[in-house]
Amino acid sequence: MHSLPVFLRLQGRAVILTGEGEAADAKRRLLERAGARIVGEGEEAAFAIVADGDEATVQRLQARGIWVNATDRPDLCDFTLPAIVDRDPVLIAIGTGGASAGLAKALRQRLEALLPARLG
Repeated sequence: MHSLPVFLRLQGRAVILTGEGEAADAKRRLLERAGARIVGEGEEAAFAIVADGDEATVQRLQARGIWVNATDRPDLCDFTLPAIVDRDPVLIAIGTGGASAGLAKALRQRLEALLPARLG
């Protein structure tokens, strides 16, 4: 097992998000759905998402002891973000350790087709 799957309760907690564009927008939506309080690089937080994969930003954050996910740069990540199937209250996470986002997406799509929109 390459990683420990963990579900984080982010309601009201600060998460650093850097970068712009489609990847940053997608991560912002994900964090907002989880109830996170999105802050900039200069703020205090337990972890960060560097949506543009900028290595210098990753290094600055890691030097502060912040766990970092760098989009499309698994070699720089302290953690990865899985593909998610959200069928409240059931939440399924599909991870490949950053090795194959395409495989994770394909599995997510198959599971979404199998499960009704609401299970609860």
